[in-house]
Amino acid sequence: MKAHWLIVPLIIVLIPLFYFSREQFTHHAEISDEGLDLNKEEMEMLVYDDEKSSIYESVSKFRMHMKSLDEYDDALAEAIEMQNWDDISKYALMLKNTSPLIFTGMRKVELPKDFVLLDTAFHFQSLAVVEACESREMVKMNIEYEKLQKTCDDCHEKYKKKE
Repeated sequence: MKAHWLIVPLIIVLIPLFYFSREQFTHHAEISDEGLDLNKEEMEMLVYDDEKSSIYESVSKFRMHMKSLDEYDDALAEAIEMQNWDDISKYALMLKNTSPLIFTGMRKVELPKDFVLLDTAFHFQSLAVVEACESREMVKMNIEYEKLQKTCDDCHEKYKKKE
């Protein structure tokens, strides 16, 4: 008899939940069917909403900052090729002290976790290049630089829009 006292309240709670979740599902289906006949204004609103959900506030500012990162990386690659240890250290520190995350103009909690993790990996790997520079071991330097390049490539593969 005690088991009935548990089952009855569960049924009373679950039936309305099931009913309301089903009603919400059919409501979404109706909306998506109506969405097929969008006019130009509605399409522009959808595009605007899609831009708002991107990982940066201003595309042009973000690209400008990423261009500076690219220039630092090019200078770092040239310094490594020439084995100019002072310049290697300088450009690796410049890369470490910049942040794609900050360039977005958004807070960490507003960004995808993957993007934040890739930014963190970028910082750690830039620091690893600085440490390799201090050891003055070219093999270690090349390994750490390749890892740094991989963090950039991984982020670009996932987040850079194809043009």
